[in-house]
Amino acid sequence: MSENNENNASLLKVDLVRKSSYANSIFLREGDIIIALNNEFFVSGEKVFTETLQDCYAEGKKSLLTIIRNNVFLEIIISRSLGCKFVTTDIEETKRLKELFSKKTIYDQDELTNFSVLRDLKFNYDVIKDEDSIWAGFFPPLWLAYENQWWILGFLTTLSMLLISVNFWIFLLGWIIFSIYCHKCQSNLLRSFSLLSGKGFSLIIASKNIHEAQKTIRLINPKAKFKYTKLEDEIDNNNNNEAHTENIIEKNTDNKKINSQDKILV
Repeated sequence: MSENNENNASLLKVDLVRKSSYANSIFLREGDIIIALNNEFFVSGEKVFTETLQDCYAEGKKSLLTIIRNNVFLEIIISRSLGCKFVTTDIEETKRLKELFSKKTIYDQDELTNFSVLRDLKFNYDVIKDEDSIWAGFFPPLWLAYENQWWILGFLTTLSMLLISVNFWIFLLGWIIFSIYCHKCQSNLLRSFSLLSGKGFSLIIASKNIHEAQKTIRLINPKAKFKYTKLEDEIDNNNNNEAHTENIIEKNTDNKKINSQDKILV
């Protein structure tokens, strides 16, 4: 690319997301800026962008899309063209974002997996990996325990005991059917459990693991809360809260002892 063309190059910014578009299904928003496609800073324009995605779809390939939202990089593994309208960024914004992208850690597409993110109105988040686990079909109780679906595990245990008490072969048949169902529909099951708890879809992101996904979500929304997390700041906050609670209990206990002694003296 010549120096003149490089200076005139612009990034694509989402201007309109149609309800029926693929962009809407992966929760892109107006204002999201397309930074890179397959880890390459993309300034080739809307036509080349759309044609590249269409070619990948025709070949059965997926692409790694990198966007920026509120100065936070998000990556999504996509399978076809987005179907939304774009505008272009100005020269200054393009230069600024190019500098930011140059400092970003780059991951190959094979290292990443898409995660579905659901949340409720109190910013409680569920992060569900869009990848099948062999344990869901091989041993469903272990998979349910790993996913912290305790009430489903309790129901399965109770039902299994009832079936065994009736007939072992009926239990075995039910176990096989349930195992096949869990293996085929595990991601949908986890999403359904999350929806039943009052959460709704908010985001799809590609990440190395669930903890990295949680870090990205926390950057987007500092108020994000996770039921099970290894984020250091959340662990520190929990420890501080526990310590604060213990201090309050100790102070109350000490005050009661002092009051009791005062009464005895009186």
